[in-house]
Amino acid sequence: MPQQVVGIALEDNHVAVVRLTGYSKAYDVTLTLRQPLPVHNDPDEQARLQRETVRQLVEAHGLRGDTVLAALPAHHAILRNLALPFRDFRRIRQMITFALDEHMPFEPEDVVVDFRPLPVQQVPQQTQVLVAGMPKEEIARGLALLNGGGLQPNVLDLDVFSLANAAVLGGNGVPGKTALMYVHPERTLLTLLHDGVPVFARSLARGMPADNGDLPDAQRLDKQLQHTLYACEHIVQLTYEPDLLLLFGADREPLGQLAVSLNEATDVPTQVWRLEAPGYKPANAGSASPDAASHAIALGVALRGLHRQARGLNLRRGAFAPHSNLRDLRGKLIALGVLCAAVGSLGLGNLYLQNHYKARHLAQLQHGTARIFEEVLPGTRMVQPVVQMREKIRDLDKRLRAFGGLTGAQLSGLQILRELSVRTPAALGVEVDNVTIGDEMIELSASTASYDNVVKLQNAFAASPFLGDVTIHNSKQGLNNTVQFKLSLRAVNGLGGAP
Repeated sequence: MPQQVVGIALEDNHVAVVRLTGYSKAYDVTLTLRQPLPVHNDPDEQARLQRETVRQLVEAHGLRGDTVLAALPAHHAILRNLALPFRDFRRIRQMITFALDEHMPFEPEDVVVDFRPLPVQQVPQQTQVLVAGMPKEEIARGLALLNGGGLQPNVLDLDVFSLANAAVLGGNGVPGKTALMYVHPERTLLTLLHDGVPVFARSLARGMPADNGDLPDAQRLDKQLQHTLYACEHIVQLTYEPDLLLLFGADREPLGQLAVSLNEATDVPTQVWRLEAPGYKPANAGSASPDAASHAIALGVALRGLHRQARGLNLRRGAFAPHSNLRDLRGKLIALGVLCAAVGSLGLGNLYLQNHYKARHLAQLQHGTARIFEEVLPGTRMVQPVVQMREKIRDLDKRLRAFGGLTGAQLSGLQILRELSVRTPAALGVEVDNVTIGDEMIELSASTASYDNVVKLQNAFAASPFLGDVTIHNSKQGLNNTVQFKLSLRAVNGLGGAP
């Protein structure tokens, strides 16, 4: 859906409005107007009359838009170029008001400050910034004038930066170093661009009107331009020789003659700005000429609503920060809902895939288990396959032992006793108290004269090819200075039966 943006330029005695409809690459200028504001000796009455004038403009022309942006006069602000000894933008935001304190006749708590980093950084650990500070009283006055007409601007910029947007985004491009000059009876604006970014700006509150209706004095404007260039080179430490001087003003014909005079005075190519952006369509019949340079400030601030890469400041900060309206809140909630739905869908999809893969793997395991069970226990109903298979393996093991096992023939109980008797050295004087022969283990309780005899008996049994894992247990001192002990042995091939 095409976006509708309203750009408003507030001057001391005039208000200019431009309305754009479309997108950043193709838009229509659907309205341009310029309206004088009433002047009265009583400040309160003057404010009331001006609010009423803005309200009538809004009602007469239906000044409503998806985005409303406004530009305030820069001569009510403090513009400074500062070099700060750090690069962290969050730290700059915290300290910028106090850094500007020595450059302005206001208390830090009475101004709103915003800044933009410059594209030219002379020292690696420093940040060159262009700072603007405006008294809260001036911001409140501008907001009251717009709010009285039912307009709620999202952005409050300065006219010097809106000119930069009009030059860069509203034309066919500008050279790397371009000087912008806005000539108007009320004031003269000068903005220096470096690669399309404002690096230095001045606003002369006193304009350059001719005394007898003739053109402004080109020599006088040239001096103002040269002073600005010298100040930029001194403060920013940047050699600035403009490749183009771009003129803005109220009437195109006098500006054309002034451009010729300034070209001769400054020896800098001078042109009159004209709206020639790609995709631009002129306004409908009945409105003022949209490419008139007198609407450049309003057009520049409106273009900021269409272009994300537009340059400028925003003085709607702190107590003047705009509150999210219901429409913005609804849009955020819709976006959040869509995001939650997408995350939920991904989660459900992931859960489905995991369950699908696990179910398929379980089916494969069950099929393999049934096949092996059928091979091992043919004709048997499978109830608890693990228990049934273990019982089958135990039965097969018993049968295998009856035939000598896997490693050789099994010994009977009598053969075990004979092996124990043969392996017991007669010189040890061992008295056997008890012999227990189990399925796999043999336990022997006996006594002898010393613990060394017990160890020798253990070694003798361990040397038998039929006995293994000979372990001594519970050796202790008995009666008549004898050592009582127990031995556990394992038949290597198991036992074939009782003795």
